[in-house]
Amino acid sequence: MDAMFLSMEGTEWPQHTLGLMILDPSDAPGFDFEHLRDHLNRRLPYLPQFRRRIQEVPLGLDRPVWVDDPSFKLDYHIHRAALPAPGGERELADVVGEILGRQLDRNQPLWESWFVEGLEGGRVAYIAKTHHSMVDGVSGAGLSSVLCDAHPKADKPLVALPDEDEQPRHSALELFAKGTVAAATSPPKIVQYLGQTVRGAVTTISHLRRDNPPPRPMSAPKTSFNGALSSHRSFAYTSLPMADIKHVKNSLGVKVNDVILCVVAGALRSYLLKRDELPQNSVLATVPMSTRDAGDDELGNFVHAMVASMCTDVEDPVERLSAIHNGMNSAKALAEDLQSQQSVGLTDFAPPVLLNLLFKGFRAAKLEDKLPLGSNLIVSNVPGPPVQLYMAGARIEHIVPVGPLTVGMGINVTVFSYGNYVDVGVQADPDLMDDPWELLEGAKAELEKLMAAAG
Repeated sequence: MDAMFLSMEGTEWPQHTLGLMILDPSDAPGFDFEHLRDHLNRRLPYLPQFRRRIQEVPLGLDRPVWVDDPSFKLDYHIHRAALPAPGGERELADVVGEILGRQLDRNQPLWESWFVEGLEGGRVAYIAKTHHSMVDGVSGAGLSSVLCDAHPKADKPLVALPDEDEQPRHSALELFAKGTVAAATSPPKIVQYLGQTVRGAVTTISHLRRDNPPPRPMSAPKTSFNGALSSHRSFAYTSLPMADIKHVKNSLGVKVNDVILCVVAGALRSYLLKRDELPQNSVLATVPMSTRDAGDDELGNFVHAMVASMCTDVEDPVERLSAIHNGMNSAKALAEDLQSQQSVGLTDFAPPVLLNLLFKGFRAAKLEDKLPLGSNLIVSNVPGPPVQLYMAGARIEHIVPVGPLTVGMGINVTVFSYGNYVDVGVQADPDLMDDPWELLEGAKAELEKLMAAAG
């Protein structure tokens, strides 16, 4: 999957994630850009992967490999910016949108960060942008154990210094031989993949015949926020009280993730109704499901995507929440059965040169506008730490996550639970969705409705 994120990337589909931290340095004397830079420099030995870049296999015959960057310099990866007055949420969101629209340089380790001054109230923003081939939501959250501390005066993280071997650069001949061997061993993997696909189809049909079936594949309705993506990005963010979400969860007998999906679904319903665009069939969402073992925050991707109904065709919020709860159980059951059968991935036999051409052709032909949709948007929920954290001595007020857009889906809603809040980040294509802030206002209104229903 890490390799797939590299192959599918293009100007219109940059495949990086982003974390936005709002810092309050009022109780951290001497906190400034240089102080934070020194903090990162001290913590980087605990993240050896962040000193590595990709090395391509000649002719794109096989997946690239990670190698240590002998010319790594931290100053190439940390930047400084300032907001225009008054330094509010909108000004910060505009800066984040600009950063989201730029691809990372593959000649460098695939990450960068920004120290943003000028926020109202004397606060500072720290923006960490990392390629999705390096982290998924869980491993991205796990970075907090290295970069952040539970005490403002901690001098080193709680995790141990990793004992990893150096990853030297390979010769072109060695990688070419690796690619040749991969090409020679592809036919058995192709046969295995085809058999796996047939078994997956049989499993899907079996689930579709159940009393409470998951959504049919490629059955998402067309909406105004679906279509060929541009290279532009917009961003909006907010925070929801965790106490309210848990109150609704406990009162109505569902899960935290169900409440979050219901809040987003109600906001989508309001957004589409206002434009007289609400489809008769429910909007579908891709919901990433972690396949990691408990406690595993190794860098890389260990997720399986499931498609769930957002039940936007249900008007009453409580009825919608119940329908989402039942639908998520069905979607998760299918996803788990499919995941258990998956032993070969597309990148195990399809060389990057072929995948790159396929994705470039897909985007050039704007097939997102022409083919059936598997999903309308991405909604991802990442559990974070419930305790107060600090970075370089400054108190972290909020940690806002941002996931990428892809395959005709002009909205990504990612939430991260931290302390007493659920921080929500919305990335959108402004050519497909004109106002992501409106979606967040709708989410707040939906949570208020659920709170009223929950007493």
